[in-house]
Amino acid sequence: MNDNELERYSRQLLVPGFELEGQEVLSSASVLIVGCGGLGALAAQYLAAAGIGHLALVDADRIELSNLPRQIAYTEDDVGRFKAEVLAERLGRMNSAVRVTHYPISFDELSGASLVTAVDAVVDGTDNHATRLLIDRFTAEKALPWFMGAAVQMAGQNVAFTGSRGEGCYHCLAPQKTTEEAGGCATLGILGPVVATVALRQVLDVLGALTGVAEVPWGMLRQYDFRADTTASLPLPKRVGCGVCDPDLKTQSQ
Repeated sequence: MNDNELERYSRQLLVPGFELEGQEVLSSASVLIVGCGGLGALAAQYLAAAGIGHLALVDADRIELSNLPRQIAYTEDDVGRFKAEVLAERLGRMNSAVRVTHYPISFDELSGASLVTAVDAVVDGTDNHATRLLIDRFTAEKALPWFMGAAVQMAGQNVAFTGSRGEGCYHCLAPQKTTEEAGGCATLGILGPVVATVALRQVLDVLGALTGVAEVPWGMLRQYDFRADTTASLPLPKRVGCGVCDPDLKTQSQ
């Protein structure tokens, strides 16, 4: 690391268990952010500020005025532009040492397999159950960790998946692809700090997974009720017959 980098990251270099080795690991890591809304945009900003080596941003949506209360990477002047494009520009101004690529496309059956190639982890910034099922399947095929997050009204949840430690996968939690999503932020509402809290939990898990600075509660569904100020953690066991993580079914399909 050069003198400028040592000064820039000096405070996090002081953290026991992170230090210089953790910073070097982070600077060589690549993370895919699927969805550049409230969760994904904030996660991307903190990862860029921390000195991640490469961020790949995927989102086909354009910025709307109703996004601004919780998607604080964007301004009124950005309304109508692609989220992935604007976020990439902002991250470049935040930390010019971070390589940022952006794709104003959907994460789907055609794009997903190639997008998870050559990254070390995936952060879920979507509000879409069907997309999470795709992320789960593609990351399982590559043995990649991914970090799910969700928030609505005054509640949130997140899970860190890796598939290699005996825990269940997202298909075990919610196996069915529904034709109609349950009500989300557009119909049920959301407060910005709720989204931010879940996103920062995702970032801490990413940093822990990449550098070892903190334990990652793999396969634990963590639920937050911010109205009542309560939290709960539930283990996700493997579901017998799961087509993604059941070893017997995976062997038969090969």
